[in-house]
Amino acid sequence: MSVYLAHGMNLVEVKKYNFIDGDDAFSIAEYFYEEGKNTMLPFSHEHDEYEFIIPLTTIPLLYYNKANYIGEVGFCYPVNPYVSHGLEFDLDQSHVISITIAKNYVETKKNELGFSGKYFYTRFIYSKELIIMIRKYQEIKRRQYPNQEILDTIKKGITEYLIKEGLASGEDNRRPEKVYAKNIKKIIAYMSENYRDPNLDVATIAKMSGYSMAYFSRAFKAFMADPPVVHLNKLRLSEAKALFRNPDLTLKEIATMSGYKNLSTFTEAFKKIIKMTPKEYRKKYL
Repeated sequence: MSVYLAHGMNLVEVKKYNFIDGDDAFSIAEYFYEEGKNTMLPFSHEHDEYEFIIPLTTIPLLYYNKANYIGEVGFCYPVNPYVSHGLEFDLDQSHVISITIAKNYVETKKNELGFSGKYFYTRFIYSKELIIMIRKYQEIKRRQYPNQEILDTIKKGITEYLIKEGLASGEDNRRPEKVYAKNIKKIIAYMSENYRDPNLDVATIAKMSGYSMAYFSRAFKAFMADPPVVHLNKLRLSEAKALFRNPDLTLKEIATMSGYKNLSTFTEAFKKIIKMTPKEYRKKYL
């Protein structure tokens, strides 16, 4: 399959907001969807290339074979060849970068870097370095006469970065689906649509599920690997990380827009889950 077709979208459907830059072995697709204008529909597919999904806004639920994730801002989600993956829900408002690289090219670089035989099983945090390389590749590729030597150097740098960062952890955090998956997915969809409401809490969500609090918490954690309260906080913090890109917003404004009742609660949750303060994160990654 061509790397262009491995992005899960027919090229005819690519709107004016979306871009695909690359060659036969490497491509970067950047998708913009605006509420009321574009929608990325749920899909599941597989291909023989490696893919690296970078949400710049939150994706409510990513499907990856035996794993289910929130597509959180600040993380890269790798996909191995021939693994079924896709979206569980419509995306009416989103911004996503997807890097697709030919299997042989990645395998060669893995061997050179000492990662032969290893595969990607967990998401990972990426740094500003990756985004800088992506933007540079896009900028050069769109020139009238792009310098192929520079493009090849950047392509090599991006691939090696993804391999080193993505294979640094051997943890396998895939989660098998259970019999209650359909009901839990409905709850996840509701949470993704309403997490900005500061009055939304786990007790309310558990009541909606029809399960007892104890059973709901166990079922939710078995499906998503996180307790529902952590999932809710991750949705809110992912939104906050996206809002950090607007330098005109204060931390207090971002906390409110993300669903927190006050700045102290926001800061406490950020430190507990992200392991640094909002100020530290904004300085380090943005």
